[in-house]
Amino acid sequence: MDDEPGVDTVPRAGRGRPRDERLDERVLAVTRASLEELGWERTSVRGVAERSGVSRPSIARRWPSKAHLVLAAILGETPDLDAFTDVDMAGWIDGVVDGSFALFDRSDVQAAAPGLLATLRDHEDIRAALWHGFSGPASALAVAVRHDGGVDALDAAGAGEHVDDDLLVDARAAIVIAAGSALFLSLVVGADDELRRRVETVLTTAMTELLDPES
Repeated sequence: MDDEPGVDTVPRAGRGRPRDERLDERVLAVTRASLEELGWERTSVRGVAERSGVSRPSIARRWPSKAHLVLAAILGETPDLDAFTDVDMAGWIDGVVDGSFALFDRSDVQAAAPGLLATLRDHEDIRAALWHGFSGPASALAVAVRHDGGVDALDAAGAGEHVDDDLLVDARAAIVIAAGSALFLSLVVGADDELRRRVETVLTTAMTELLDPES
């Protein structure tokens, strides 16, 4: 299908022109709004294209499926690591716990989660990409924090080199525990502030014993 004339300026592959990031963000913002208003089932690439004014072929060149598009919309194209700026290990733990619960508190994420989980079950490539994008930068930062914020440690860990493998595994385990708890509370338990506070306390205590036993 050809692009709709005059709809957008996203370049075709191979033209060598940079993407217009403003159009990317418009598409992602519309996707988030659609999830909140319509839910996973009724959100579609066609609908996002119509509401954003960006053609379906242009969206498809950037995000090859609805699942790819939704993941980019709810998680961002690049990880948000602001919570881990100039932190020690206790701050890293707080960032992981707080970030996990904040993510699953969002209405667009709650709307997308059931459909995404079903999609991930059958698509190994999307599942692997989600895990790498979700856990990779944050777990690598745990190594950097342990090594006094060393950029070399962060770069090497992100590249998959052998850097404190035990800590990387422990950091990833902490991320799984925090995100899994937040997801279950969001989708199954619902609003229970007392239980949530208790879970957050238990998570923080357990993760501190695992990652920062000398604190």
